[in-house]
Amino acid sequence: MSRLGVSVAVVLGLVLVGSGARAAGTAVLFEGVWRRPDGGLVRVAGEDSAPFLMDFASRRRWRLEPKEPGVWVLGGSRPEARVTWRPPKLVLAGLGAEPMVLEVVPVRTEAVTVPGEDTALPATLWLPPTGKPRTAVVLLHDVGQGSREALEPYPTLLVEHGLAVLTYDARGAGLKAQGDDGLAAVKLLRKRLGPSVRVGLMGFGQGAWAAVAAAARAPEEVGFLVLISGGAGAVWKQEQHRMRNEGRKRGLTGPELVDLNEFLDVLHDARLYAEGGEARARKTLDFHFQRAKRKRWLAVTPLSSLGDVTVERFLVHQRPLWRDVLSYDAAEDLPRVRGPVLALLGERDETTPAALTARALNQGLSKRAGEDNRTQVKVIEGADHALAVATRESPAVETMSRQALDTLSSWLRALEAQ
Repeated sequence: MSRLGVSVAVVLGLVLVGSGARAAGTAVLFEGVWRRPDGGLVRVAGEDSAPFLMDFASRRRWRLEPKEPGVWVLGGSRPEARVTWRPPKLVLAGLGAEPMVLEVVPVRTEAVTVPGEDTALPATLWLPPTGKPRTAVVLLHDVGQGSREALEPYPTLLVEHGLAVLTYDARGAGLKAQGDDGLAAVKLLRKRLGPSVRVGLMGFGQGAWAAVAAAARAPEEVGFLVLISGGAGAVWKQEQHRMRNEGRKRGLTGPELVDLNEFLDVLHDARLYAEGGEARARKTLDFHFQRAKRKRWLAVTPLSSLGDVTVERFLVHQRPLWRDVLSYDAAEDLPRVRGPVLALLGERDETTPAALTARALNQGLSKRAGEDNRTQVKVIEGADHALAVATRESPAVETMSRQALDTLSSWLRALEAQ
């Protein structure tokens, strides 16, 4: 078990990208995992074209802004903090009373492929530095985050807890396809590590629903679940929650929000997408589309991205999305899930309705039987979809909830101790 305690707990919901980053044309020569003198971890990698530094002792993540050759500023830090590359050392100044010399932490990775329906998916297997892992986990992406690099820094931190981790490039299909790929990755881990290794799924956002669906289809394969910001209730309800909050941020009035919600209820009426419902769908949608064109809230609906959309074009776009994603409700699947389950939700999540999702998770998981079917569902106070909290001291810096980190860290220790 890691000696770092909460300082190395997995940072939840953080969308980070791995090696190969560039910023302002400057190579990040010190990408990797580093250890502070006090034992805490620091992760340096890239996010698209912008590199970042994540300090897990302080639970904060900064942009890395090049200052001069070999020197980078932690964007948003007050007072200004810097990192200096002095091979083979990394010096971090400004986060404590004295500069800290960081030591590199070796990680073991293997390039593998996950068998897919049409093509093999590029993947990375992360392994603890020494010994054979007893537990392994496959990470499932949130919507729009299909690259395996988008799951950083979870792999490194889970490895610190003694787990093997498999990440792969998702193919961007619906929930069932995402779950199928997750199960293929689980089988790959069992083949690589041996049948005695317990393998679970960790899903983020939409990936949490895919993890539940996959675990229900193959309970003998999936030994545990970690669900972050999703996993219960109908997915279309999550979408309505997100669009209502977007409307509030755009300044819609109370009556406008009521009108928006009524329109969204129409769009998410299952009868419009049922077989044989073409005539009903055309008549209903034509009337409501004409009304929507004159409303300010049109900009937060699915119509805004489709231009001057016709009913026919909308149905071509929406039917497969409804079938493959939006209509899924985990209510029937949750009772079939086996093994321990941890679910973490942000109280201030503007994408996933925390209270509704927590209630649905507790209701569904309470129907399970078995002594190893322990459940922990927790709503994290003040946290958003990424389980981050706002701070007055550093508003430009993302700070992860300590409550979330403590909960996950304790749960992982208990899982490894079994």
